[in-house]
Amino acid sequence: MKNKYVYIPLAVLALSLTACSTPKKDVAGLSAEIDAASKGHYGQALLHASAAEQDLKSANHVLKHWQNDYYWNIDESLKAQEAAKSAAAHILASEKEYCQWLTEAHSQNHHHVETIHETVAYFKSGSHVPFKTKEDAISHIGHFLHDHPDATATVTASTDTVGKPAANQALSERRAKSVSELLIKNGARASQLVSKAIGEAGGPDNTADQNHRVAVVISAHPDYLDCPKLK
Repeated sequence: MKNKYVYIPLAVLALSLTACSTPKKDVAGLSAEIDAASKGHYGQALLHASAAEQDLKSANHVLKHWQNDYYWNIDESLKAQEAAKSAAAHILASEKEYCQWLTEAHSQNHHHVETIHETVAYFKSGSHVPFKTKEDAISHIGHFLHDHPDATATVTASTDTVGKPAANQALSERRAKSVSELLIKNGARASQLVSKAIGEAGGPDNTADQNHRVAVVISAHPDYLDCPKLK
C-alpha cells in the first residue's frame, strides 16, 4: 500500500512539468501571417495610419512638456519636429493606399475607358475666332481634365471648302488652338490636349461657306482613381 502512495505524487509532478514546458516557436509561421495581414493597399493603409499615430503621440508628448514649461533640450525639439513631419507623410501615404484600395473595390462600377464627344465652338467661314461657344461644356471639360491628370482630350477642327486646301488646313489648326486655349483657361493642362486639324471637312460637311464646328473628344485614362487629387 505504501508503494502506491509513493508513485502517485511522482506522476502528478511529471504531468505538471509537461504542462509547464515552453511551447514551440513558429517564427516563420507568425512572420507569414503578419506579412499577409499587411499586404495589399488596405493593409498598407493601416500600417501607415498606425505609424502616423505613433509619430503624433511622440510629437504631442513633447508639445505637452513645452505647454507645461517642463525642461526640454534641442534634441527633444528636433525629434518632435521630425516626428510631426513623419506623421504627415504617413497620413498622406495612408490616404493614397486607401484610395487605391477603393479603386480596386469599386472597379466593377467604373467605366475604365470613358469617351465623351462634345461640340464646343462654331466658326464663320475664314475665321479662327468662334462666334459661338458652349461655355458650360468648355468649363465642364476643363475642370474634368484638371481633376483627372491622366485624362486626355482631342480637339478636332475643320473648315469649309472656301479658299485653297493649304490655307484651310492652317485655318483648322488655328481653330483647334483657339479652343485649346479656352480649355486651358478652364483648368486643362496643355499636355492633356491633342490637336487634330483636318482641314476641309469631308462628307456632308464638305460644302462651301457654312458654319463649322470644333469637337472635343475626351478619353479617361484606364487607371481610374477614386481620389485623383491624391495621386
